[in-house]
Amino acid sequence: QLEDILSTTSQAFLGLTLGCARFHNHKFEPLTDQDYYSMVAIFNGLERPRKGRTELDLPTGTREELAREAERDRRIEPLDKRIAALREPFRDPQKKLPPDASLPADVRRGISGLLEEIAAIRRAMPDLPRGYFLHEPRPPAPAYLLVRGKAASPGPEVAPAVPAVLVDAQPEFPFAQRRLALARWLASPANPLTARVIVNRVWLHHFGEGLVRTPSDFGVMGEKPTHPELLDWLANWFVENGWSFKKLHRLILASNTYRMSKQANPEYAAKDPENRLLWRVPYTRLSVEAIRDSILAVSGRLNPALYGPSMLPEIPAAALEGSSDPDKIWKASEEDEQSRRTVYVLLKRSMVVPMLEVLDLCDTARSAAKRMTTSVAPQALTLYNGGFVNKQARYFAWRLVNEAGRDPARQIERAFRLALARPPTDAERDALLQFLQEESLEQMARVIFNLNEFVYPD
Repeated sequence: QLEDILSTTSQAFLGLTLGCARFHNHKFEPLTDQDYYSMVAIFNGLERPRKGRTELDLPTGTREELAREAERDRRIEPLDKRIAALREPFRDPQKKLPPDASLPADVRRGISGLLEEIAAIRRAMPDLPRGYFLHEPRPPAPAYLLVRGKAASPGPEVAPAVPAVLVDAQPEFPFAQRRLALARWLASPANPLTARVIVNRVWLHHFGEGLVRTPSDFGVMGEKPTHPELLDWLANWFVENGWSFKKLHRLILASNTYRMSKQANPEYAAKDPENRLLWRVPYTRLSVEAIRDSILAVSGRLNPALYGPSMLPEIPAAALEGSSDPDKIWKASEEDEQSRRTVYVLLKRSMVVPMLEVLDLCDTARSAAKRMTTSVAPQALTLYNGGFVNKQARYFAWRLVNEAGRDPARQIERAFRLALARPPTDAERDALLQFLQEESLEQMARVIFNLNEFVYPD
């Protein structure tokens, strides 16, 4: 657990493969096993909230809010005990309690009064939001350097610290605020890496490749930045503008580099085939979440509802047949609920929705520096023959009839405006008019969902 926390933190915020120093000094980077276990000491004591093998959630809030909820629960606890005591004499020989309605009237009145009292306390002190996160239920034990990474071979005790190569002097790590101290150091001018790693990840998001093409490895074994001065300038600008992601996105999207054409240039391609000098914007495929959401938006079925629990998507019968335990797969939500954005889809490691998996959804069990983009036959089959796409093509066809009437030319015009944000060319219009003489509007809708331009937008 601590290995995962430390490796993820060091790669996500520092761009360092510190996890490689768990068993010995890093073979390539100036990182030692002392650095590794000193960082472990920062996180030592964190535990998953659970009771036996049951995972639990916890309330979230300020210390004052958590204290108020704890005080509320202390007030409710004796009332619950009094209710249990009132019910206890009426257990049957099998230790089962009868329904409250069958209890004597005076007992029912007593229980009702106590329940009203509990309800009044809860109204005055409502439940806090809850979440699943690690916590520190007791003071952490000392941390030790484990010889060769073995828990049975503890070496010298280590104090909380960040990798020595990154600092001239270690930040202070108060005993009760070790992780807060780490967070402050990560976002401080004394740390040379966090801002650079973040702006590089945002650049990667927009261009498909970062200025450093190994976004989680800024070390010796990682690639050098293609534009080091630009990376430094963006990092400084980002910090000076309050670490605002919104401003950073706006800056990049308004840049001349982002507004470059995607058209090829043979002369430039011969000199820079990998486009490291950013002479054009590369074609990048939408993520599977954006593909699915775009299909729903174009078909007119997208449900924009926010928040709430995950929605349960429909699992194809073929996928259920291949499951080792199909009886435990969820029952799908109502169709309107299934039409919510893909961010609300329930992700279960033992049953990932096939459409998401085949279109390169990230492995949900570990962090990923960037999305893989593959091109394999099942993707084409999913987008052309899959039940979801065919259903949405039917809705898209109905939408075109409702918005453009029965005129095929107007339907084609409206379809291109909705799906590709442009009018069709004369050649495209003529081809689809001929297509509609032989095929249905639903089939045309399906074809449009499968255009390269739909998933590789300009």
